[in-house]
Amino acid sequence: MPPNDADQRQYPAYEPLHNEYDDPDTLSSITDAATRQDLEGHEDSGLHAVSPSPNTPDENDESKSDTTSHSPTLGEPSNYKDEKPNGPETVSVRRYVSSWFCWELIGIIVSAGLLAAIIIILKVYDHQPQPKWWHISLNSVISFLSTLSRASLMFSVGELIGQLKWVWFAQQEQPLLHLQSFDSASRGALGSLTLIWALRVRHFAGVGALAMVLALGFDPFSQLLIHTYDKLVVDPSGTALIGNATVYDTIGQLAYDKETLLAYVDPVLKANVYNSLFNTDPTRPWAIPQYSCSSTNCTWDAIASLEMRSLCSNITSALIINCSTFSNESVYAGDSNCNATLPKGGLSASYIPGDYSFTTLSMKSILAYDAVVYTNATLFAIQYIAPRASLELLDDKPWANSTQWEATECSLEPIVRSSRPKIFHNNYSDKTQAIWIQHDWTTTHNVHQSAGLNLTPDSWGPDLGVHQNPQSFILSGDARESIYSFLAALFSGQATRSGTEIFFEPVDASRYAASDTLQALAVANISGCSEILSERLSCAMDNVAAAMSKTFRDAAYVTDPASAAMTTGSAKVSEVYIVVYWAYLALPVLVWTLGAILVLGTLWKTRRARVPAWKNDTLPLLFLYGNKDEGMDLPQGSETEQASRHELVRLYNDESRVFLGRCTDSKSQRP
Repeated sequence: MPPNDADQRQYPAYEPLHNEYDDPDTLSSITDAATRQDLEGHEDSGLHAVSPSPNTPDENDESKSDTTSHSPTLGEPSNYKDEKPNGPETVSVRRYVSSWFCWELIGIIVSAGLLAAIIIILKVYDHQPQPKWWHISLNSVISFLSTLSRASLMFSVGELIGQLKWVWFAQQEQPLLHLQSFDSASRGALGSLTLIWALRVRHFAGVGALAMVLALGFDPFSQLLIHTYDKLVVDPSGTALIGNATVYDTIGQLAYDKETLLAYVDPVLKANVYNSLFNTDPTRPWAIPQYSCSSTNCTWDAIASLEMRSLCSNITSALIINCSTFSNESVYAGDSNCNATLPKGGLSASYIPGDYSFTTLSMKSILAYDAVVYTNATLFAIQYIAPRASLELLDDKPWANSTQWEATECSLEPIVRSSRPKIFHNNYSDKTQAIWIQHDWTTTHNVHQSAGLNLTPDSWGPDLGVHQNPQSFILSGDARESIYSFLAALFSGQATRSGTEIFFEPVDASRYAASDTLQALAVANISGCSEILSERLSCAMDNVAAAMSKTFRDAAYVTDPASAAMTTGSAKVSEVYIVVYWAYLALPVLVWTLGAILVLGTLWKTRRARVPAWKNDTLPLLFLYGNKDEGMDLPQGSETEQASRHELVRLYNDESRVFLGRCTDSKSQRP
C-alpha cells in the first residue's frame, strides 16, 4: 500500500510528557483499573499540600549544563524565570485576584444583585396592571435577568468545583479517575451527578455539585413566578347610567265609563306587564330597567328607587269544600256537585268527581277588608283557587278524587328598594340592600310630599342610596287608581273545562287582556313558572311586580331621555394584572445560597490546605507530570501561565500511539 500524506509527514524531535502509552489495550486496562478502585474510605485524614521542593543551586546548574548539551528546549524553568513579560505589579495583582477568588466572589455578588432586581421588579408589579413597555414584556425582563443571574452563579460554582479538586487531592492519595469526575462536575449537571455518586457526598464539593444540578430549574422556576389574571378596572372615559324613580305619576288616556271619568293605565306599564305574562324569554327583558353602559361591565353604588313587590300566602286552610247531589231534572242527576269556596271573598270553584267537567282555576280581586291575610293591602288583594295538579290534568282526563284544591292570596305593594345594580358581560343583575315599606297618604302639596302615597325612608343615608334627608318616594293618586283598575280587571275570572274544550270567562273584558291572562295561567308557559296550577299565580305576580318596577324606574327616561335624571355609575374594562407566585422563588434562592456557601467554604479550605488557586486550569497537570530528572520547579498560581508561554507541545499520532509531546527541535523553537 503506498504511504499516505500522514505517513510521509516529518515530525520534529519531541520529548515525551510521560503521559502516552504505546498499547491502547494497556491504556484501557489502566482506565478500567482506576474505575474499579474502591472510592470509599477517603475521609479528610490529613493535610498534604502538593508542593515540590524547589531545586537547589547545584541542581539548577546541572539543569543549565544539560540544556546546553542538547538542542534548545523551550519552556524550561531557567528560561521563563528570567523573563517577566507582564511586569512584577501585573503578576502580583493577578496572583492576588486569583488567590482570593475575586472573580468568583464578583460572580456571586452579581448573581445576588440580579436576583434582588428580580424581586424588586416583581414586588412593584405584584397585583398591578401588566406593564406596557415598548417591544418587551415583563416576562422577557425576568427571563433575561434570571439567565444572567444563573450564568454568573454557575461561572463561580464551576470554577470553585475545579478548585476543590486540588483540595481533594491535597488531603491524601486519591484515585486518578477523580480528576475526570471533578472536571466533568465543573461543566454541568450530568457531571455533577457523577461526582456526587463518586464521592458519596464525602467532600465539600458535593455542595457545588448539588447547586449545579438544581440550577437546571433556575430559569423555569423564574418563569413560573409570573402569572396573569383579568381584572375589571374603571374606565375614566366610559359612561354608566341607569334609571331610578322617586315619583311615578304617569297615566294613560282619559275616558268616561258610565259618566265617570277614568284613566287608562300607562301604556308602557301595560306593555311590560303583558310581556311578563306572555313573553317566555328567559332573560326577562321586561324586568331590566333602562341603562347605558359603554362597556360590557358596569357597576353602581347603592340606588334607592320606587318599586313594586308581590306578597303571596297559602290560604288553603280557609277553603271550604261542599258537595251536594244534582236534582233529577239535571243531566247529572244522581251525581255529586262539589264546590271549593273562600267564604269571605265569595270566590269558588266547582267540580264533579270522576267527570271531565271542572273549574281549572278561579281568581278575583278583592278589597283589603275581604282579605284573609293582607287586610292592610295598599292597592288590593287577589284570591286564587286551583287544583294541585299539573297542566296534564287538562289533557282529556277525568277529575280524580285524590286531587286536592289549594287557595292562594296575593297583594302588590309599593316599596322603596335600595339595591346595587351590576352589569357583567352584558348580563344585568342587582342585589337588594334594604326595603322600606312604611307609607302614608296625603292630599296636600308641601315641600317634601305630593298628593298620593308617600314613602319616606328617613333613616337611610348615602350608603343606601338616599343623598338628601328627608327624601320622599311618591306614587301619585291618579297613577294608583289607574293601576288598580288595570290589575283588578286582569286578574278576575275563571277558566272552566268541559268534556271537549276549555272556556275562559273574565269578569271584565272590555278594556284589558283579561281573557289572555286567564289563558296564560291555565294552559300557557309563563317565564320562570312551574306547571303546577296551584303555584302559578304566585310566580305570575312576581313577574308583574318586576315589570311594574321597571316601568317606575324608566318613566323619566321614556318621557324625556335628554333630561332624565339617571344615576351615574362606573364603566369598567378588562385589564391584565400580574400576580406573583412567590413560592417559586425558593429554588433560585436555594441555588444562590449553595453557591455562596461554596465560595466561602472553598476559600477557607484552600487556605487551610495551602493549595494554589489553580481552579480549572489544566496547565498545572502538565507540569505535575513533567520529567523527574529535569528537576523542574512546579509553577505556583498564575506562574503557570508564564511558564506555559515558553512550552511548545503538540499532539502526535504515530501509528497506534497518540501522545502530547514537548518540541525539542531547534527549528521548532518559538521566537
